[in-house]
Amino acid sequence: MKKITLIFLILTTIGCKNNTLSEADKLKVTELNNKAIELRIKGEIDKAEELYIKALEIDNTDLNIHYALVGIYMQKKEIDKAFDLLNNLPEDEKKEPYYYQAKGNVYEFDGDLKKAKENYIKAYELSEVIDVIAEEDLGLLVGYATLETFAGYKEKAVDRMNKALKLDWLTKSNKQFLESFRNEFEFYQGKGAKEFSDKDEMTICSKNIDSLTNILKTYHINVAGSSYTSEEIAGKTKKVGKIRVHKKFSSGIEKLGIKECDSK
Repeated sequence: MKKITLIFLILTTIGCKNNTLSEADKLKVTELNNKAIELRIKGEIDKAEELYIKALEIDNTDLNIHYALVGIYMQKKEIDKAFDLLNNLPEDEKKEPYYYQAKGNVYEFDGDLKKAKENYIKAYELSEVIDVIAEEDLGLLVGYATLETFAGYKEKAVDRMNKALKLDWLTKSNKQFLESFRNEFEFYQGKGAKEFSDKDEMTICSKNIDSLTNILKTYHINVAGSSYTSEEIAGKTKKVGKIRVHKKFSSGIEKLGIKECDSK
């Protein structure tokens, strides 16, 4: 069964807003969007679609809402409608990164990774490099590096993330955020956004979960989760159990000589 993947990176480049709207119209668009989000969370997709369409009738420049509607069509597997919505954008908008990123996302969802990559490359070529000055720039950086990876330049993306990790003002959570994506880029296998939500995992058993976790971190392998019990071993309390790792990191696991164990 196909899974909807709404690429967050698209939202990092969306900034088009209609400044000619009245305050009343702006408020109405916001209300419609918020209500649509609530309905979508509840699974009432058709009703959410109606509200997104109404919001775009008031403000057809709001690309956040535009992409939400593209996502609705993908969720309903109405691929032609998704493409029609994108192709009906004003010609000027078709020269912007959003158009190609969104098309790439739809092609990917439809199983055409070749055309998806072609569009990601066009979006990448049109995008501006992100200068990281403050914490709020980190999400933009990750978005740009994600696009860079999808376009086939994962080495550049990894290098970009490693440089950012040297910034002296990063907090611990900032570093964890950047490291997590850096690792994803490093082990990227060319399968698009679905790699970032893939649930296909391998299980590793360990008599020292903390030690294994540190080793995996050193070799840029993300841990998906763990389960353990505390046991006394050689006079020390250690966490004994299992660590889950997404299979995209299997090549790194193999290089470490670590074997997968029974997940049951």
